[in-house]
Amino acid sequence: MDYIAYYNEIAEIQGADPQATARTRDADGTIPGEARPLLFNVSAEIKNTYHELGCTLPPLLEGCTVLDLCCGSGRDTYLAAQLVGPAGRVVGVEPVEARLNIARKYLDQEMRQFGYDAANVELVHGAPEDLSFVPDNSVDVVVSNGTFNLSPDKDRYLSEVRRVLAEGGEFYFTDVFCDRRIPAALADDMKLRALRLAGALYIQDFRRLSVANDFLDPRYLMTWKTPLTDEEQALLPDIAFATITTRLIKTDLQEDICESYGETVTYKGTLPDFPDYFLFDKDIKFPAGKTCTVCGNVSGLVMASRYGKVFDLTGDRSVHIGDTHGDHIIKCAPDFTGVVDEDDQPIQASCC
Repeated sequence: MDYIAYYNEIAEIQGADPQATARTRDADGTIPGEARPLLFNVSAEIKNTYHELGCTLPPLLEGCTVLDLCCGSGRDTYLAAQLVGPAGRVVGVEPVEARLNIARKYLDQEMRQFGYDAANVELVHGAPEDLSFVPDNSVDVVVSNGTFNLSPDKDRYLSEVRRVLAEGGEFYFTDVFCDRRIPAALADDMKLRALRLAGALYIQDFRRLSVANDFLDPRYLMTWKTPLTDEEQALLPDIAFATITTRLIKTDLQEDICESYGETVTYKGTLPDFPDYFLFDKDIKFPAGKTCTVCGNVSGLVMASRYGKVFDLTGDRSVHIGDTHGDHIIKCAPDFTGVVDEDDQPIQASCC
């Protein structure tokens, strides 16, 4: 498939975004706190021609190699360039050359604005489904802002992300998902795809796709109801859409369910935007200074990824305790006392 031609067709349908200026200047307050003041260093044309809402940049990027997929005119690319610092590196990949040329136009000016002696940004004309120019295991963080559901081949997209990420690397992105599969006739409609609706994955299909690509424990950090016009809702009746920020970690320490090894973590409270808690996912916040029992997937995040810098970990993998929630298949017989149905499990203060 000619991915470049596909994305150019999508771009032609989308046209200019009349809300770009307000949204990319953070009128809705969705840009992370540490990135917000850095907006002033990004050229106005870049901000005024950028297409996406919010800013999908995780914390702890200093010194990292970051890959920004479908970077458009480069607003998030240049924000990331400031967050990684002169010792880090950012590669922006964009299939629509007209958008990429805006980012290229200001490269030297942006580096001077940041006070860098050498450019830490590379801008590449390419598509997420073919990252052959990126070596295996060479990237710390991959980001994507509202473009994953545009992909015509999401399996290949995720496979490429997995390949280029280093051990402990993170795919951190925001996109629209839905609560059921979209009918094929609508899913193939390019105009609906350009609206970021027809390409939205059923959330359980996304989970299965993640697992198939060895991202065994997708975590959903933040969710918002995706607003639809009356016309859009009429075209897609009864389908609920949500915009979700998702974290996938590449590590062999993860499992497809939450297994217990008796490990604990304590968040140090050292992230500037999160002095009181660490947001692991939409249901789990680790309070600063509090020791919490966690499953192996959470301890794996701490052991394998850059987030280990902000946690203390106790324990190891020498003792396996089993399913964090208790194995109700094994313990369903009447002889096992004190076992309740999984749906009746009490809310736990730790991770799972």
